[in-house]
Amino acid sequence: MPVRWKRAMIVWSSRSTIAQRVLYGVRIAFGFIFLLFADAVMRLRKVEHEKESTRIIDEHSLCQQKLQKFYAQRNTYLTGITMFLGLILISTHSLIAQLSENGDASTAPRLVSSGPHSAKAETERLKSELSKARKEVEELNRKDRDMETLKKQAESSHREYMRLADECEKLQKQIDTSSESKKDA
Repeated sequence: MPVRWKRAMIVWSSRSTIAQRVLYGVRIAFGFIFLLFADAVMRLRKVEHEKESTRIIDEHSLCQQKLQKFYAQRNTYLTGITMFLGLILISTHSLIAQLSENGDASTAPRLVSSGPHSAKAETERLKSELSKARKEVEELNRKDRDMETLKKQAESSHREYMRLADECEKLQKQIDTSSESKKDA
């Protein structure tokens, strides 16, 4: 489920009169469940007290007593868990309602700061950042052109050096051949 929908549902549940009535009904049901829990605890104590005070003569009365104890324990656990889950439900709803109220309060300053005056300031700031970025781009382009020029100069210097080295080698050979011919003569 998208976050926008979840937020809308949370805001609706925290502000809706229907949701408030349902929460009121849950609190009333919680009160009745508490009464049932108290009754289950009293019945469990009563069953345990009867077990201690009476002597069991036959097998049927023993099974009956254990069955009553089982039902009392079951009712105690069920109503206790139901109360616990009801408390969790109520506290979760109240926390979500507080969170949505705090979320609305935290978005209010953003709306105030996003007025026309701050929009102009933001526009000016963005324009200055844009001009700085353009200057940096121009500087980098200039450096690239300088680098290309330097590469071309280095390449032409290398070609000239190689030409001069070849010419020097030819002259050395001519000198060597002329000195050998003079030695022979």
